[in-house]
Amino acid sequence: MKRSAAAIGFLFAAVLLGASGPYTTLLSPLDYRTIKTVAVISALGNTFLFERVPAKDFEWLGPPDSRFLEISDWAIDPLIEKTASAALAERFTVKPIVFRPADFSTWDYSNLKSASLGLNGDPAIDAYVLILRDWRPDEIGYGVHELGGLGLYRKDKSSGHPKLGVFACYRIVVVDALTGDTIASRTALLSGNKLPWLPEDANLWPKTPNDLTEPQRATLAAAETKLIEATLLPTLSAMNLAH
Repeated sequence: MKRSAAAIGFLFAAVLLGASGPYTTLLSPLDYRTIKTVAVISALGNTFLFERVPAKDFEWLGPPDSRFLEISDWAIDPLIEKTASAALAERFTVKPIVFRPADFSTWDYSNLKSASLGLNGDPAIDAYVLILRDWRPDEIGYGVHELGGLGLYRKDKSSGHPKLGVFACYRIVVVDALTGDTIASRTALLSGNKLPWLPEDANLWPKTPNDLTEPQRATLAAAETKLIEATLLPTLSAMNLAH
């Protein structure tokens, strides 16, 4: 029942995200004729979600306890942009772009088009390659609520042994720089189409996000880096953006 409810919620979100029109999950040979120069935008790594699901029978009656931490000092977005740019440079000319991360932090395909058209980029840029927060069903504790972006998940159990996991939910979207239309879009997943996540010990959960110790911050940052490294290049390759 819980897995079915989560699947329904994910389907509803997918319908909302895809409401602007059709797109594919990878570039076609025709796309290569028109896309020669790209710019990379990563708007994934400025905030970190702490999501706690209490141990109760009717968890779908209310939202989980969700708190956020600002983590720009972890430099995840610069790492993503550097890694993606290097991979894309084997196939395209990559140019820098100035943007406001807030314009891409909460998005659907409609406002993504507006935000992309609002960029004052080099007119030679044919397409933007965006790395954005995505929403996925809960594949850690199999609850009814979705997970989004980067975060630490905790599901309490009546047995007293909570289940914890660090997750990275993100998507790569290719947008036409001239029209703002989505050309291709694909969720970053592990092999077997699995949610990128790593199990963690309950001792990693802080009293509040601001109570994180430096060792805890380092552990979380390292886990997120590991998940990004495991999924970024394979997803670019699956989209025909990189070799």
